[in-house]
Formats: sequence, structure tokens, C-alpha cells
Amino acid sequence: MKITGFLVMDAKGDEIDADPHGNNIAFCCFECAYPVLAVALENQRGSDEDHPAVCRGCAAKYFLDVREHAEKLYIHTVEEPLW
Repeated sequence: MKITGFLVMDAKGDEIDADPHGNNIAFCCFECAYPVLAVALENQRGSDEDHPAVCRGCAAKYFLDVREHAEKLYIHTVEEPLW
């Protein structure tokens, strides 16, 4: 899936600075500002909650929600269980 030029937003719908290119997207971690790379292909890092992209600075986990028809991409944080 090509996501070049898609509008990139956080889970609240606020536009964020990111670089979507081809199947990849680079953005800054919401927690520590370390660079994070996610891939919009099935079973790749960041493609869903089961395959999160992990920040190497603070270990925050992210996944993509691609809305291809609207050319929008949402970046969500994986919530860790409290148990």
C-alpha cells in the first residue's frame, strides 16, 4: 500500500509532522521525540496492534490506521494492560 502524500494525524485527529513515503512512515515518538519508523504493509512493524512499531528511545508502541479512501493515516498508541 502506497501512503506517500497521505495526511498524517494522531489518534485525536490532530495533524502531526511525519514523512509518509511509499509503504513507510517516519515520525517522532509522542513521548520522547525519538524517530520511529512504521510500515503500512500487513504483518510489518506498526501495521496493527499485534505488530507495533516500538520507539527505541522509550519503548512506546504505535500502530497505523490507514484510511486509503480518504488518503489519511492515523497513528495510535498501543495501550498496555495494567495487570
